Amino acid sequence: MKEKIMAELNWENNSKAMFDKLIESSPKPFRAMTEKKLLAAMTAKAGEAGTVTEDIVIESVKEVTPKPFVGMALKGIESLKS
Repeated sequence: MKEKIMAELNWENNSKAMFDKLIESSPKPFRAMTEKKLLAAMTAKAGEAGTVTEDIVIESVKEVTPKPFVGMALKGIESLKS
């Protein structure tokens, strides 16, 4: 299921690298849940075309990440923003 969703998304600029880094930096016990929630949020925002921009990744992080960890998550992908 996840692979199907990933294949249908069109990643722009560094959005895929940002997503990968977010999953990588999530604590192991929470990775699957983080990936599922982020994918759901990004897919909803990407619309019919399935285009995922860097801004969509950032918006999705803010939406699904527990408040105390948002800053840390965003700082981790800051260098990837083009």
